[in-house]
Amino acid sequence: MINSNQFLKEDFRTGKSKKILFVISEDWYFISHRLFLAKYAISQGFEVSLLTNVTKYQKHIESCGINLINWDIKRRSANIFTEIKSIMILLKAIKKIHPDIIHAVGLKPILYGAVSAKLRRVHIRIFAFAGLGYVFSSTQYLARLLRPFIILIMKVLLKNRYSTLIMQNKDDAKVFIKKNIVKKSQIKIIKGAGVDTEIFSGSINSSKTPIVLLPARLLKDKGVEDFFRTAEILKNQGINARFVIAGREDPSNPEAVDKESLAKLSESNVVEFWGHVDNMANAFKKSSIICLPSFREGLPKALLEAASCEKPIVTYDVPGCREVVINNLNGFLVNFRKINELAAAIQKLLLDESLRISMGKAGRDLVLKEFSQEKIAKQTESIWLSKINIPNR
Repeated sequence: MINSNQFLKEDFRTGKSKKILFVISEDWYFISHRLFLAKYAISQGFEVSLLTNVTKYQKHIESCGINLINWDIKRRSANIFTEIKSIMILLKAIKKIHPDIIHAVGLKPILYGAVSAKLRRVHIRIFAFAGLGYVFSSTQYLARLLRPFIILIMKVLLKNRYSTLIMQNKDDAKVFIKKNIVKKSQIKIIKGAGVDTEIFSGSINSSKTPIVLLPARLLKDKGVEDFFRTAEILKNQGINARFVIAGREDPSNPEAVDKESLAKLSESNVVEFWGHVDNMANAFKKSSIICLPSFREGLPKALLEAASCEKPIVTYDVPGCREVVINNLNGFLVNFRKINELAAAIQKLLLDESLRISMGKAGRDLVLKEFSQEKIAKQTESIWLSKINIPNR
């Protein structure tokens, strides 16, 4: 006997599996944030394709049974011909695959996915926002200039019965509702991408000198400069600790820290730069404290992974970060851009090993309860299935 969920995953007329097309700008992001979801979908009987900018991860992705299509999309491009080409490739991919569901992540893939789904009559459109991004969060002139136009475009493309928006925290959802971008009923809250709690597990830090780790790309709005100033304060006070940043450069991001500033930070010897780290679980296990002074997040996967590794966290009390850290339980929430408070919280943890251990264990418990990747995948699947069950109009 076929159960009701399996019936939904198959076209009753043909017996073929329902098809999902993921639309994501970068393959490295797909690997780190959505690969488990795609593999879970396959295990549940869905046929999965991915349209993305393919780099070194092609064999890895295809070995998982995912149909991979290269999409040479430029995140910062404003060239109208380049953007039209990107949309045309997406339209061609939809025509070839005939997906039942489009699941797009990130602003450009969402906007282009919405246009293409409308033109190709794909009736199940899932748009996942991993935070509000540069246009909504940045105070830069270009972001403020683009914001009203992007909001207008989003209203036109997303405010319809076929589109469902996945937001990672309630603060981001409130912004969309307040600006009347979509109806409240269109928004679902799913807290992040989940964590592999077996890989990211607790262990005793073996480093003689405590490591305070910032796990993030080298962006201004990830708090790189705030982290440096905090490290400088603590080192000037004679605190014995290593301050490390583990993360790739992202020159195509408008918030990227420029090379001149990075060179100065590096030459100061206040902070160590590990660059991109493939094995982040090992990096977390080497560390004593995780610090992410980010300006705003969707829901930071790095903090979930750190908590899963039983590491105490110090972060700003901002959207996204406050979903992961319960103040005084598994870390400290610090007032935004208050560098002295950030330094004081880190110092308190550095001087109290028992507090680090108790907060770390509380973080692990929180992740196991709310943020495992299995739980997140099931929540996402439930959205897919709820939409499959609605007849097209």
